[in-house]
Amino acid sequence: MSTTLTNPKAISEAGERIYDRLYRAEYEKRHLGKFVAIDITTETATLGATSSEVLADSRNANRKGLFHLIRIGHPAAFVRHTIAPSHRNIPRPPRVSLNQ
Repeated sequence: MSTTLTNPKAISEAGERIYDRLYRAEYEKRHLGKFVAIDITTETATLGATSSEVLADSRNANRKGLFHLIRIGHPAAFVRHTIAPSHRNIPRPPRVSLNQ
């Protein structure tokens, strides 16, 4: 695998191909919900309970690696949520009379 990849999309696609070919079948049976980092330079996988644990272990194993993070059995490693306050609960400022 080329180590000159700098495009995040290319790294992600390479990681997904490696995961599909070498790891998906076993990991989705045995490690659902855990995280795996795929080093696209060596095609090795590092498995763990948290994303930070997996990425730290991967980086320690190969300082020059390029990693694609996957949460096993999920469509994405992370989900973004937006929490907005309800407009009904925001107090209005008091009315000011201009005729005082």
